[in-house]
Amino acid sequence: MTYKKILVSADLVHVEKSFVANKAAELNEFYQAEMHLIHVVERFYSYGSPPFPADINEWQNEFVKAAEKKLNKLGNFMGVPLGNQHVVIGNPKELIIETAEKIGAELIILGSHSRKGISYMILGSTADGVVRAADCDVWVVRITPES
Repeated sequence: MTYKKILVSADLVHVEKSFVANKAAELNEFYQAEMHLIHVVERFYSYGSPPFPADINEWQNEFVKAAEKKLNKLGNFMGVPLGNQHVVIGNPKELIIETAEKIGAELIILGSHSRKGISYMILGSTADGVVRAADCDVWVVRITPES
């Protein structure tokens, strides 16, 4: 199969040495596909009690601005144009799949921290949810502390 559009889910913790982005760039040397990057900022919920600020939307917007700045840095490194960089707010599993469908991606690339036990039960697995629900191919890159 030839991939013409690839969506890469970006973990923005270590932009300078993003293991998933590096793997995606290596793969794209072969396919020469149109690359898209996505980062999902999870929605903040407030039930009216501290430590949340009075206007949680302002706080959320600051996180989005920071994510856009980091994603742009990664996009510049990978040669992904600004129009192909997506920062969205909501559920990562749902929005990665929704964005892939919207842009017509044939492949989604994302990382997995391989959580087990209680941390998997609490945090869940974005990679697992995307693999199970996506209509296109999904490549999961294992992220280890050494990555």
